[in-house]
Amino acid sequence: MVRQTPINKRQNLMRTLQLGVLTGVAVSAMLLTVARPCLGQTNLNFNAIRSTPEGTIQISWNSTSHETYEIDEADTLTTNAQGTITWNQMDTEYPSQGTNTLWLDCGNYLSVPAILNPKYTTNRFYRIVDLGPDTTSDEPVVMITNLVNGSTVSDILTVTVAAETDQSFLTTKLYVDGQEQNDADVSTNWTDSTGITNYALNTYYLNTCEWLNGPHTIFASARCQNAAAGPHDTPTILIGHSVSSFVSVNFTNLITGISFTQPFFAPEDGTTQQVSATFAANVNWTLQIQDINTNTVRTATGSGGTMLFDWDGTGTGETNLPVGNYTYLISAVTNGLPLPDGGSGGGSGGSGPPSPDFAESRSATALNSTQLWAQPSDGTGLAVPLVIIPPGFDTNGFDIFEEPLGWSPETATAASAPTPSSIIVAGGGSGGFSPDYSGASSQGSRAPVRPPNKPVLHRGGTCGVAYQMYQANGTNGYTLAPPVNGEGLGPIPLEGNTAARSYFNYGPRPQHKSLMDHFILQMWAANWSSGFVKVNDQLSINDLKSSGANVFNNVQLGLLLLHGTYSTTQDWTENGAQEIYFPITSGTSAQYLRISDMNLGSSATNGLKWMANLACNSMRQGNWTSMRSYSRLPYNSNLHLFLGANSTTYDCDYLASEWAKDMTIGPDSGQPIMTVESAWYAGSQTAYKESGYKFATTIIFADGGDANCRGDYLQTNSSPTGTYFYHSQQVYP
Repeated sequence: MVRQTPINKRQNLMRTLQLGVLTGVAVSAMLLTVARPCLGQTNLNFNAIRSTPEGTIQISWNSTSHETYEIDEADTLTTNAQGTITWNQMDTEYPSQGTNTLWLDCGNYLSVPAILNPKYTTNRFYRIVDLGPDTTSDEPVVMITNLVNGSTVSDILTVTVAAETDQSFLTTKLYVDGQEQNDADVSTNWTDSTGITNYALNTYYLNTCEWLNGPHTIFASARCQNAAAGPHDTPTILIGHSVSSFVSVNFTNLITGISFTQPFFAPEDGTTQQVSATFAANVNWTLQIQDINTNTVRTATGSGGTMLFDWDGTGTGETNLPVGNYTYLISAVTNGLPLPDGGSGGGSGGSGPPSPDFAESRSATALNSTQLWAQPSDGTGLAVPLVIIPPGFDTNGFDIFEEPLGWSPETATAASAPTPSSIIVAGGGSGGFSPDYSGASSQGSRAPVRPPNKPVLHRGGTCGVAYQMYQANGTNGYTLAPPVNGEGLGPIPLEGNTAARSYFNYGPRPQHKSLMDHFILQMWAANWSSGFVKVNDQLSINDLKSSGANVFNNVQLGLLLLHGTYSTTQDWTENGAQEIYFPITSGTSAQYLRISDMNLGSSATNGLKWMANLACNSMRQGNWTSMRSYSRLPYNSNLHLFLGANSTTYDCDYLASEWAKDMTIGPDSGQPIMTVESAWYAGSQTAYKESGYKFATTIIFADGGDANCRGDYLQTNSSPTGTYFYHSQQVYP
């Protein structure tokens, strides 16, 4: 988040609150809040924490309107080599929802290694970082236009989100109970006749069968900024957020709680895909696993109140299946029998009792069981299940009382506890099913639609991604002195300036995360897995140097997002070549990486073939010509293609994902996939055009490498023969 006040976002620790929550097992959650008193915001304070019927963790904290938050987690509080706790980022620029902000932890599968859903973990610790107020007073307007508060819905729910702003780069997100959903299925953006106001009308499709029955809270957010981020020394970019009104909607389905244990399924790793669901009545069910053409490749049947099927990735008769995306069609018909206690519902191909994460296996009887709760006697804190209080914790000064599991403790006390007959499990009804169900007698549902992205069978390849956001110094960015010439000739002038002028400032790149997330999701949809994701300080300068065994050489496709600059005089550290440089940050400091130090390319089966660098001037033609003449190119004979820019570049959310889309599924339905090279140019043209923004300069992309590999597709490619080429092409306007 770009802020007006240049303050290290982690410098002041305001308060620590320790609580426990109950998921499928006892989970100890430390809630750590970080704020900055000089910004004048409300001191962060957690006011609710609960385990949902799905086993996720929902938290809320008192907040200040028009601010944003970073949400981090750790499964252990062990210190690293630097003596600090390693936190994993779950969310950034999460917008305030007014005086109370709600968020749901369902894991983060964009990270490598993935941050698992909390129902799969023993401990979970959280840190909320207040990133400060929005930097523009021109906030966007956003609303959900087609849902009525308190309405009852089933099957596929269409949600229409409308937003407008007089700023640029208008985007929206949709949330259910605080969990961010996938991108809009249909997006329409336009500018009015005055050319001032930008509008967005985005449509999201939710499969309500993937949630448990009961009330759910739906809201949307919008984000805008006043200018494009990209070159160094650009003015501060002003950013605004807004959140729609909350809409409470009741989900009512015969099929509920469809879930998957493997978000991205790779049978060759020895894993199986557990497909599960619960039913609101005793049913006869059928599961059909279908390929991308809706052909059924595997079938399972059964009856009862739940379904659980272990899929090993093979077709009917244990036949091998090709690489591809697979979906799951579940159909159910009531059979008039009462729900079995516990909802057991095995079937042909089933695997016996539900696994521990199968939260929907709880029956109405189990929900009416009791447990002990603890709450400070003076009423100053929340009531929490006694079972989650750490052993040895002093409970003097606490009221200990017995209450049903479904009771919500946010505002209640021991004296005002509800009676068992009044219990309603928030967000889940009676564990997802009820003996009094009187809805539809049959239903069919195709999944998955809800995040994470579609489970996949096998892998098309591995990609590695790394980026830095240059935000640790707030809006101050990083002012970096020019590199020193290796022959003691003083600082190297950059971009034709005198050495004294070469102290460039590298401002924040807030869109890098969104840009990269979209790219990862598009590659996952094409069956590619992530070899690594390195963000900010996770990416060290040694990760990119040949002397440090360049991390990108361990994947087939690489994408790197950084600032970039270049020299117009000889750099004698590099034998006299005119170099290209990238500022690599570490905390609040930074140093330049010479592009020639990278040595990209590997002959291994899963080694690096294609490398893309979205940084300004990463393939400036004059410098590449100079580096080639001095034999200082950044790759070896194993790399097929290097892709970059022959000009300044600007960020927009879909810049990399359009490239991924064009080379994996084709630009549009029915159009053929493109080569890696062609997609680089076509995808960027589409992204810049559809952003609707008028960029200040002409943007030119480029690629180079081995001429024999210019026709490479991700699926089929040629071996390098040692013939060099360089090509550039204008992509905007």
